[in-house]
Amino acid sequence: MDDKYFRTRSLARGMTGLRPRIALSALVMSLGLAACGSSSTTTTPTPAGSGHAGTFNVQVNFTGASNVQGSFTTPTVGATCKQYATSALAWTIGLGPEVGTPIPVDGQNINFLISVPQSGFHGAGAYSGNVVSGVTVGLDTFAGINSTMTLNSDGSGNATFSNYIGTTSSATESGTIAWTCAE
Repeated sequence: MDDKYFRTRSLARGMTGLRPRIALSALVMSLGLAACGSSSTTTTPTPAGSGHAGTFNVQVNFTGASNVQGSFTTPTVGATCKQYATSALAWTIGLGPEVGTPIPVDGQNINFLISVPQSGFHGAGAYSGNVVSGVTVGLDTFAGINSTMTLNSDGSGNATFSNYIGTTSSATESGTIAWTCAE
């Protein structure tokens, strides 16, 4: 069997699914994580054995209950940039801060997941519905389904979400997330 088979199998074993990721993020946030400073650029370490093939450079601009603007980097766990534009398996895992670990941006801990189910993934192009989920800013988690994503053939893209409702504050949050991919 070729090494692509083993990379795919390894990537599949690393998946945690959407619900466990959101639940873990909510648990971590409910334990009272406070903002970790005011740095707007943070690097997420590569998890051991992740199959790191590249890096997403992510720019966020959230407005509403909390305004957050800044950037961070995160690894493309187990896939090259072009593979992210063609692999349904990669978008089931999605893009965002490391699983269960909010990342400090602009003085706020944030977390989110951009993902597309394997059954709906068609490669580069536009997606809508519930593609952005698990949005947390500080101690509040925001939920909604009004989100879109555009994925480019080089693995870069952008996503938006609007009028997500806070689960503890009932305030709304909207935002844009743009990323480039480098190997």
